[in-house]
Amino acid sequence: MNFKDRIIRATGKRTPFRLIAVDLTSTMNEIGAYHGAKGYALKLLAENSIASIFLSASLKFPGTVTFSTTFGGEITKIQSDSTPMGLVRAMMPQDELLAIGANEPALVPQNISVIKLDEQGKRIHESIIEAASVSMGQNLAYYLLQSEQIRSAVGIEARFNREKPAKLDYAAGFYIEAFPDLEERDIAILEQIVLNLPKFPELYKAEGFDLDELLDQLRGPYDIDIVREIDPKAYCPCSHERMVATLATLKTADLEDLAKEGKDLEVICDFCRTKYTITSADLNEIIKERNQP
Repeated sequence: MNFKDRIIRATGKRTPFRLIAVDLTSTMNEIGAYHGAKGYALKLLAENSIASIFLSASLKFPGTVTFSTTFGGEITKIQSDSTPMGLVRAMMPQDELLAIGANEPALVPQNISVIKLDEQGKRIHESIIEAASVSMGQNLAYYLLQSEQIRSAVGIEARFNREKPAKLDYAAGFYIEAFPDLEERDIAILEQIVLNLPKFPELYKAEGFDLDELLDQLRGPYDIDIVREIDPKAYCPCSHERMVATLATLKTADLEDLAKEGKDLEVICDFCRTKYTITSADLNEIIKERNQP
């Protein structure tokens, strides 16, 4: 059995539907460690990231999907970015994360936002809907139906370890997409398959989450082709140059004031928590480029 993190993409051999099964446990434990996330905060980060992974797996081109959930309550926002190759990063406001610790936050889901970028970073799709549920799987299925007219069934669940809340026992999910020409008889069969699936905790074993068993249960009576299997990875493209470019969005007068102080600025990436030092020389270089004719 294979208990490592995987993204498995499959299609029906003779029946027009698509399956995706994901185990993101180790990857999200790594991302959670960047943030010092634990308990429910870690669970929410993981479930939001799996939703992003499902959408990016559907891209027909290299690009990025940003999946964001906004809340009313002790957490205001969670954002996850992912690519078709399984690269993923995630964040929530650090002060909010530290404030709730491992406790269950008071939350009212408000909106789901999806942004799709092509490989040049050009925005090709943007949609915002009201969150339909506290369930991330239901929210993603609702988004797909409302914004992309896709009929789907989605299950997403992460569980943190009660004794060690900074560690996830599992973070996994499934996605079934009915292609437009799928017959109603087959839709009814797939719906029954989803209803009869074992609960996620039943698929968790001492070695890890049994993704192969989940996929086997999902296929039901249908033959499927495994199109691709990908190892997901935590990845953040931040760099010193990118951080300097972010500061370049400030007004020239503000940059000049900062440069005059002669102090180094410490900037922290919201996603991987890497610290970057921006010097007055960096600021003066931005100002110099602006003043060039």
